[in-house]
Amino acid sequence: MTDDQLRRAADAAMLPIVTSLAPAGVTSAHWLPDRAGDPVVWIRVQSEAGRVAVESYSWVLPQVQVILSRLGLPSDKVMALRIEVTSAEAEDHLFGD
Repeated sequence: MTDDQLRRAADAAMLPIVTSLAPAGVTSAHWLPDRAGDPVVWIRVQSEAGRVAVESYSWVLPQVQVILSRLGLPSDKVMALRIEVTSAEAEDHLFGD
């Protein structure tokens, strides 16, 4: 899989990821490759309490991995996936309000 194909597959997965995680409070998602080229999926929730909750759910990573697999990401990339969770509340504090 080329880098462009990997990018397109990961981009295509963001809407299904947000949709499947919305009941847990996820409002958006994006991905960026890390320095090794492995995908890092960033998911966003509204509050810091929501962030802590989502980080504690053991099913979030496997759920995201299944979606990425179904959309054609190679197994080695899916297994190397890392998830980072951020909140709108923390971003507001970070960028000053």
